Amino acid sequence: MREWLWQHKMIAIPLMIVLMAMVSVLVYAASGNAWSYGIFSTLFNLLWWGGLSYLFARESRKRKAALEERGIFLYLRYPGSRPGSLHDIWAGGTVSCEPHRILFQEVMSGTEVSLGQPAVLEVIKVSDSPKPLAGSNARHLPPGLKVLTLILPHGSVEVAADQAALEKLQQQVLHDG
Repeated sequence: MREWLWQHKMIAIPLMIVLMAMVSVLVYAASGNAWSYGIFSTLFNLLWWGGLSYLFARESRKRKAALEERGIFLYLRYPGSRPGSLHDIWAGGTVSCEPHRILFQEVMSGTEVSLGQPAVLEVIKVSDSPKPLAGSNARHLPPGLKVLTLILPHGSVEVAADQAALEKLQQQVLHDG
């Protein structure tokens, strides 16, 4: 259901807004208020929350564009690490690529602030093609991402990003830029 809503958000969001507005007007009317008061309150709330949503979406687009200027934005985790450890949790950040090497700089969630030192990862090969994110791996990440496993000299890492970002990563890392 989550994937379907994400893929059809241009239909689902307006439909939910209309349904919630109708329910709101009916609740105002059922509670003994005048219809005009219910309609006015519903329209005011729609404008208020619509304005806040617009500001949030605009800020989110600006943040994403600023992070994309630094490199490819993706999520990284170390599979096989102890469950619940920091290496087991998806970390969002930007990647700068060189042939057979990536430089991962973690960023604080919801901001452009870098966290700690960048991690240099030597990439030997890619284990297989990108797979859809599913199961417990899908929690805490936006829907629609794919996962790619990179083989390192001493283990592996999983990276999650949209299809275009993963293709760009593979091209820059494995095909000499």
